[in-house]
Amino acid sequence: MFGYLNGKITYKSPTYIYVECGGVGYHVNISLNTFTKLEDKNEVKIFTVLQVREDDMSLYGFYEEDERFYLLI
Repeated sequence: MFGYLNGKITYKSPTYIYVECGGVGYHVNISLNTFTKLEDKNEVKIFTVLQVREDDMSLYGFYEEDERFYLLI
């Protein structure tokens, strides 16, 4: 559904970030590898995977496109 988000990081923690795109803030779960690469950045293009389950919808983000498939296998 979402291929990537491109916007301003408004909040950052080791497990998730908020990315503002078009006035909407997205909660994006991230890996520690991605967090390390984002430590000094205020703007980001982050590749995403939307995981939909019966009781939950979660958006996961990865700094590199290849990482999103490697970590979700």
